[in-house]
Order: sequence, then C-alpha cells, then structure tokens
Amino acid sequence: MDSIAAPRRIIHPQDKKHDILKCPTCNTHHHARTDVFGNLKENSNLDFDAREIFGLSGVCPICLEDCSSLVALPCGHILCKADYVRLGGHVISIEHNDENESPENVILNIHRAGAGNVNGTYRYDSAKDRYTRLSVWDGKDAEFAVETRALNGRKMWFLTCRVTGSDELIDFYKAQVLDSNCYPSQVQWRSVGMSGVHPLPKVEVSYFE
Repeated sequence: MDSIAAPRRIIHPQDKKHDILKCPTCNTHHHARTDVFGNLKENSNLDFDAREIFGLSGVCPICLEDCSSLVALPCGHILCKADYVRLGGHVISIEHNDENESPENVILNIHRAGAGNVNGTYRYDSAKDRYTRLSVWDGKDAEFAVETRALNGRKMWFLTCRVTGSDELIDFYKAQVLDSNCYPSQVQWRSVGMSGVHPLPKVEVSYFE
C-alpha cells in the first residue's frame, strides 16, 4: 500500500512542456514520440516512451512516496504513474502475461551494491543485446550495463560500465549464468577487481507492457 505521509513536491512548469518531459532525477529531456510524419498525437497526454513496470516498488522523486504503481523513463529512472500523468505522460496499462515474456518486457532493478553507481533501473537494448542505463562514472558520462560474456568456457553475467568517448570497460561484478533462470535475479554475484566493492548487488526482475 502506498504511503500518504510524505509531502508532495510541486512540479515546476519547466518540467512540464508540451512535447518535452524532464526527468526530475537526472534532468534528461525526453521528447514526445510522434507518428511516421513527425506529428504529435492529438490527445492531452503524450507518449514519452515510458513503460509501466510490475512487481516492483520504489520511492517516486516527485511525491516522495513509496509507490507500487510505477513507470520507467527511457533514462532508466522511475516515477509513480500518477506524477507521470501529471507531467503530461500517457502509458497503456496491460496485464502482464508470463507466456509472452521476452527481454524487451523485462526491467532489472539493481540495488544494495557497494559500487553505488551501478544501482538503478536497467532496460533491454535489443541493438546491443544487453540491459543498459545512463549515469556517470568518475565525472564522465557512461553507459552501465548488465550483459553476458564467455569467460574460461563459461557463460557469465557481468555488471559493467562503458565510459562515453572511450574504449575503457570497467567490470564491477560477475556471476555464472544459470540454465534455470534467464535473468540474473537468483545468481551468486562476485566482485571483480577493485571496482566491485561490497556489499554485493541484489537484482529484482519486474515486467512492463
């Protein structure tokens, strides 16, 4: 049940423009999606490519409440569904069906990791075949990712980071892929080098449509 005790943060007019939604966490500007002709859809609420997520609760950065009705923005940060709508966003609610599960319908939420930069919400990038989110590493823009690689003949999960404009690849944690689980929610994570500090990450899987 969502909390009602926390004070509600006022949405600034600059955060709510006709075709732009600014993430209150990282200030990324998300542009409303258009049709094939580049025209905005003619309705009061716009599609900013946010996805409703299921099976996960979190604190909305606007209302500061612990909410279970959430949407994930393209930048990887979450909002409660009510405040997303207040910002002009539109999301279609569809009941999740496990039989139709695919990576594109899965969100990984990582928390409790000692390397705090890796914590957050990851969405699947089909072009790169990995779960990604944008953040900062050592003062530079970076793409954090959950991906699979082969290591000594074994398929492994890696929680890693690629610094923008650099070939540098930083691995934080790794875990062996389990045949019984397509996602890294029940694996045994281990630290990699000096970057993967304890405590080890906890990964939760949630779904959106």
